[in-house]
Amino acid sequence: MKINDPAATLNAGVLAEALTAWKRAFDQHRPEDMVRLFSRDALFQGLSPTLLTGRKEIFDYFDALPPGITATFQIIQARELAQDLACGFAALRFTYPDARTTQVQLSLVVRRDGETWLIAQYHASRTFQGKQPPTSPLAAMMNPFAVDEA
Repeated sequence: MKINDPAATLNAGVLAEALTAWKRAFDQHRPEDMVRLFSRDALFQGLSPTLLTGRKEIFDYFDALPPGITATFQIIQARELAQDLACGFAALRFTYPDARTTQVQLSLVVRRDGETWLIAQYHASRTFQGKQPPTSPLAAMMNPFAVDEA
């Protein structure tokens, strides 16, 4: 990532710090440590269609994942929304024990809480390599340019 704006560099550093701590806990399958990185009222959408709110629901999501999955990330963009509030995009790759991978685009908002930055909003969207799955009727209605290759 090449960022020339000092404010953007600072915000990218804040996001990278938050995601580095998340990755460390994720790779070691420590959901109790992961949820401490989220604000108490965090909004969360992982790769399931269920929208989650708060640490308990986020804990249950990560706890249900099988151990052995690891993650890598790269910050794509970062912005300051307001004082003590930053947002951005990251590219994630999850690697499973059998070497399968899943590519994900992540948007997140982090909020300063004292000396710590907590994840206040986390939204993951799977990206597809090669042929994409067929477009659902709802997706086609929302995007008239979508092509169903089924």
